[in-house]
Amino acid sequence: MNVKIPIRYYDSTELVRYGYGDMLLPSDVYNYVQDGIKTSDSVIVPMEFYEFSRECGDGTCWYYIAKEYYKIYEKARLYIDPLIRDKGLVPYFVFPKGINQYVDKNPQLNWSPYLVLVWDRNYDAWVVRRTFHLTIDDVPYIQKVKENVTTFFFGILYWYPRKYKVAFNCNEIEKALSVMPKDVRDTLSKTEVSWSWLLNYFSEVRVVYLFSKGHDVTPTYSVTDWEAYFVAGYVR
Repeated sequence: MNVKIPIRYYDSTELVRYGYGDMLLPSDVYNYVQDGIKTSDSVIVPMEFYEFSRECGDGTCWYYIAKEYYKIYEKARLYIDPLIRDKGLVPYFVFPKGINQYVDKNPQLNWSPYLVLVWDRNYDAWVVRRTFHLTIDDVPYIQKVKENVTTFFFGILYWYPRKYKVAFNCNEIEKALSVMPKDVRDTLSKTEVSWSWLLNYFSEVRVVYLFSKGHDVTPTYSVTDWEAYFVAGYVR
């Protein structure tokens, strides 16, 4: 009997052979995100996956187009082209003026908020409805800003080695595990169990470890400054 697993964790990524540090997501994750976009009426994406293109003809909005790569750290880049640049995905979006005063003042900067996008028939394009900033501990907030339609989320979450109120909280993990059938819980790896708190806010979650940065404290001891993960799922 096939058991549907609600969360999948990938502990490594493939390196693109023609460029040092360039990373690919597992192929099934690319496919999952593509399907998620195509089956949703709203998507939540990082603005950093896009770059400024131009002002619209009537001066009421900005156009942003998808990047090919997302720079994680120095030479470490994630290949995001298959996630968004196809015509049937989110190759560009419309950013109406008046939504974010900082973007309006300098739209060409590389801004970092997350965007709530909906398909707008008037523009025949994805249009920004609101912006917000997101840390790994702010995941529950996504449920408050999402549109009242099927919403798909994907982006990069950074984990810093400190105590969080929500992320990886034992109560949050227990809450997520308590609603799973035992045969499903038994299939989860230890790492998937630790990330299961995300299931309180998303369904069908994918988590991919991307990159970490640390520094040496002594010649024999080092610490992790942060770790970057790609996360995707349908917002509950």
